[in-house]
Amino acid sequence: MPGRFSATHAAAAPATAGGASPATARRAARATARRASRAARAAALAAAVVCAAAIGAGAAPRPAAAAVAPHRSFERLVTGNGWAVASYDRATRRLDTFLEHPFRFFAPRDDPPDLCFGADESRDLLYDTYFGVRAGAGAAARGDWLPDAPLDDAGYLPGTGVVYTDQHVGDGRALRVRTWSFMPMGLDAPALVMVARIDNEGAAALPVSPYVLFNFHLGDAAGGREPSADAEEVAPDPTRPALYEYSAQSAGTIAYVALAPLAHRTAATGAASAYQALLAAADLDDAAATAGPTFDVAPGFQGPQTTLAPGAAATFAAGVVWALDEDAGPDVDALVAWAAGRAPEDLVAGETADWAAWQTAPPAELDPDAADLWLQSAAFLRMAQVRETGGGFGQILASLPPGLGDPAAQWNIAWVRDMAYATVALARSGHLAEARDALRFQVLAGPGRHVAEVGMPYRISVTRYFGNGAEESDCNASGPNIEFDGFGLFLWALGEYLRAGGDVEEARTWWPTVRDEVADVLVSLVDADGTLRADSSIWEVHWNGMERRFTYSSLAAARGLCEAAGVAEALGEAADAARFAAAGAGVRDAVVATRTDPRGALGQSLEDLVAGYGYVDAAAVEAVGWGIVDPGARVAAATIAAVTDNLTTASGLGFMRNDDGAWYDSQEWVFVGLRLEPALRATGDAALAARADALRAWLEGQALANDFHFSELHDPADGDYEGSIPMVGFGAGAYLIARSGGGVLGPACGAYAAEPAAPPADAGV
Repeated sequence: MPGRFSATHAAAAPATAGGASPATARRAARATARRASRAARAAALAAAVVCAAAIGAGAAPRPAAAAVAPHRSFERLVTGNGWAVASYDRATRRLDTFLEHPFRFFAPRDDPPDLCFGADESRDLLYDTYFGVRAGAGAAARGDWLPDAPLDDAGYLPGTGVVYTDQHVGDGRALRVRTWSFMPMGLDAPALVMVARIDNEGAAALPVSPYVLFNFHLGDAAGGREPSADAEEVAPDPTRPALYEYSAQSAGTIAYVALAPLAHRTAATGAASAYQALLAAADLDDAAATAGPTFDVAPGFQGPQTTLAPGAAATFAAGVVWALDEDAGPDVDALVAWAAGRAPEDLVAGETADWAAWQTAPPAELDPDAADLWLQSAAFLRMAQVRETGGGFGQILASLPPGLGDPAAQWNIAWVRDMAYATVALARSGHLAEARDALRFQVLAGPGRHVAEVGMPYRISVTRYFGNGAEESDCNASGPNIEFDGFGLFLWALGEYLRAGGDVEEARTWWPTVRDEVADVLVSLVDADGTLRADSSIWEVHWNGMERRFTYSSLAAARGLCEAAGVAEALGEAADAARFAAAGAGVRDAVVATRTDPRGALGQSLEDLVAGYGYVDAAAVEAVGWGIVDPGARVAAATIAAVTDNLTTASGLGFMRNDDGAWYDSQEWVFVGLRLEPALRATGDAALAARADALRAWLEGQALANDFHFSELHDPADGDYEGSIPMVGFGAGAYLIARSGGGVLGPACGAYAAEPAAPPADAGV
């Protein structure tokens, strides 16, 4: 496998001028050992996943699986700090995404807001930015921009938001250039830091000078995601080491900030531009301002020229900070204060130390690769949590942009459902402050706007949130999504947070809202048959006659009400505890009594079961995960068999989400695999445990081959990544849950649901 399995690249944080610290040296040694083992692990993973199709609950082996092994199919790396998001493209070897907010939509466009349509989208301000190097002197000098040099390696420093690259440039590729790019977690601002180190690996001394190009677009975006390069202007700051770029066509200012000694800079265009100057091996001309609005200006910085002896190195650093205000000076000051005069490599070492202090220890049973994957999954959760001040603080996005494919299908949006899995993962992995912030965000986000559909005032969004914390119900031609599972999912996450040691006293202040506008709402939604009434549920079928009485929503309600009972008991609210326990047990028993087919398998919805076909739904497996049914009994076995027999993809390795037949439904859903794997183990069946081993090998192998990212989808035949990447709650979160405590809960409300009687032996089912 390319990239992750290189045994030669040392991806540890760079050493300072005085040499590596003992801790850095240990990290480097561990990283080298882990990378050296990955080639062997790759072969083992390939062998394991080939076996997957031959192991199952009665399903025939699928020969196509023999041709599919974990492999790279995604080329992006992302960094973020909750204020903004940037992305590096391995294929083009440049940073080419800088989203002004981490979330996709800031707020409803209309006032009063249209409940269905109209939102301002966060703009991607960056066309591209990258380093370059001039080497040699006089007629022998040459300049190289890094996008023109082959990429030796790239990835994350494991467990961090630091993206590294490794390349060689110059005559005979004598200069090794490593870069580190990150959005500082300790800086409350939308800022990107870029660090370069140039090592002379040749036999002769060489004069070198580092360059960096900033090609941001700030022109009119016409309300869309991609601003134009029109009417851009650049001006210097006479008192700060910064250039400012802005446009009369749109709000905001970008500041380019030198974080190391600066020799030259330019805002020139044409033949004198920074890009052309380096190609000509010339110094930048210090023309630090444009003469009015200019089309497509791309300023640049140049560091001092240094003669490097063989084995010597030079470093350079620059930052970019985005200010919605026209006065970006205070934002520059904040970035400079964060840098605190540190050497470029110390900026990277400091950021790595910040991440190390935040991380908790992976479970002891994880091998080195899985431990790295566990740590990076936690890092994605942290990067996906909005830290901007205001109503959106604490929300967790479903994915980090820009993903893969259609920009209209980028899920950097805070869904209640994805956020619940992310919150549980944070709680289980010991990150209680972040779990608390996600819960607090939803409690304080304000009352819901779809009271007519819900039937009473409520607190948790029926679908998802705008970046400012307002509810969004994601409408289309079939109306809004009205999803009742979110109420139960929030209560599940709250229960897990408190069980993990969360702040009981703060939860006490939330309780009146949680009781009246979440738990009581769930009770009010219970229908005559004891399950939840029709909604849009997990796969979001929308409204206006599309809603059905989905099993998943009732499973979430049962678990959520049981968790609400536990919370109430912990708070000393005995009457509430008894009331919610009775309600949760009632839904628990009713969903199993009314949603099973003659074999005992839970179906997607009551309506689908009545129709008698098209009712297999992988989401029903949460009956095992949430302790609704006994993992070793008939309903669990039948439900899992229905999924493995009917939803296995053509590769034989993963699973579709249901058998509805549409393209989206029929891809391999990574989230389904991550939730099914612990359920398979919980049954105690040896064949299903072997299937779980193969499924884990496949999903971990894919993530390791793709820089620790879990994707939304895999192509069902060849396993290529599809959809939004990296997924957060449905990817990193689900993985942490599976590897932190097994992923399967004990009996809901203290007991499993009563199981329907098995049909007679001659019933023909």
